[in-house]
Amino acid sequence: MTPPALVGTADAAAPRPGVQAERRLWVVVGLGLLAVAAMVVLDGQANLLLGLLVVGLVLVSYQQVLLAWPTLLGLILLIILFIPIRRYTVGGALPIELEPYRIIIAAILACWACALAADPRVRVRATGLEVPLGALLLAMLLSMVANIERVNAAGPTVVKNFTFFLSYLLVIYFIVSVVRSRRDLDRMLMLLVGGGTILAVAAIIEGRTGTNFFNWYSQVIPFLHYVDEGIAQARGSGLRARASAQHPIALSAALVLLLPIAVYLYHRHRRRLWLVCGALLTLGALSTGSRTGTIMLIAVLVSFLCIKPRDTIRLLPWLLPLLVVVQLVMPGTLGTMRSMLNPSYVIAEQSYDEGATAGRVADLGPALDRWATKPFLGSGFGTTVADPNAPKESEQQILDNQWLGSLLQIGAIGTLALLGLFVLAVRKLVIRTRETQGPESWLSAALATSVIAFAVGMLTFDAFAFVQVTFFAFIILGFAAIVTKMPVTSARQRVRAPA
Repeated sequence: MTPPALVGTADAAAPRPGVQAERRLWVVVGLGLLAVAAMVVLDGQANLLLGLLVVGLVLVSYQQVLLAWPTLLGLILLIILFIPIRRYTVGGALPIELEPYRIIIAAILACWACALAADPRVRVRATGLEVPLGALLLAMLLSMVANIERVNAAGPTVVKNFTFFLSYLLVIYFIVSVVRSRRDLDRMLMLLVGGGTILAVAAIIEGRTGTNFFNWYSQVIPFLHYVDEGIAQARGSGLRARASAQHPIALSAALVLLLPIAVYLYHRHRRRLWLVCGALLTLGALSTGSRTGTIMLIAVLVSFLCIKPRDTIRLLPWLLPLLVVVQLVMPGTLGTMRSMLNPSYVIAEQSYDEGATAGRVADLGPALDRWATKPFLGSGFGTTVADPNAPKESEQQILDNQWLGSLLQIGAIGTLALLGLFVLAVRKLVIRTRETQGPESWLSAALATSVIAFAVGMLTFDAFAFVQVTFFAFIILGFAAIVTKMPVTSARQRVRAPA
């Protein structure tokens, strides 16, 4: 048996766990600096290696904050906001194209899946939208089973499209599971609106100067490879801005989705800064020259008037100075949009017939004829690959109408399930709007308005072909699921609550 004195001496001599960890950290730092010095001598990627070392040290120093689930969700939002999708790939020599947002989302969802298995504190939480979500997934699977020959012919394309759409749904459950406080929810909403405002300012500048601030990443980040997507488009008196989006239409739709949230943040914090953000989001959406964005703006206004009529009417005087600013910053925009929304002009313009790129009105007849051949389950989810050179009657026809495209791919059953998802989310949010008051009521109304605007916008562009705006829509659905499950505070409790 070891004498007590010797035991105490041995314990004192043994380094504490914290000291051991600190020593290992210094060893890693020393080796890292030696590697950086070697790269400098060998004329290698010293800056990249030094950057990775610094990022690693920051993660170690602030791991409890930086590796928290809400922080990782914020990282997803930042990646989707500021790294253009389909414009950059990672590792151009690889047999498959990897994009930054896919890598980040896949890694975070994989960590979340591991945490679900290992940590009892992390668990999947119900969204309240399981019925339409389940029906939509079932319709997709049945549409593929019913068209097994087409699925086999399409091969990896179907698997890619299905797993990609599945990631939207997984993000909803990830949001519901990791955002557990109102404070975290408000932080995510402020991050979205703040980031969207930056995009809007960049879009306004791009519309006037033609400079896109999101095309230089590959010059400073060696592992990012830029994919040239062609020349800028023009409409009216200026260029159609696209900023970090895949297309001007998708950018306008994404910015409009964030506008109602800016209105909520104004009522939450009573700071005019959020009204300024809302004005900039509107200007950014209009700078794209997109009719879809303008229609969605009208949908936002009509939705607010229907859901919160009195409060919205009080805000209407702010529209006059906003219209003046639009005319000053982007002259001719209002006149162009007024002409483009003229019903006779729309019908005439969208009736042109040039094969796969025919107008929206010209698409309806041939597309509905194709749908009539397989009305219930469609031609198979993910089996259609759009081809701009395909004839109008072919299955590769490009449709600027996501509802019509869904009808063709997953049939009436799947399309009704998708519609049911939006309707159920909006219904729950509108009910909560009427049960609550003040900022709580505005939060539900704002999220409902965003969902309605996206559903309306789907009539005028193939929304699911544009990843950024679709992610925004499903992220908002995740926030909606959180809000509708929050306990409703009665009026008496609100009065008694401390300021």
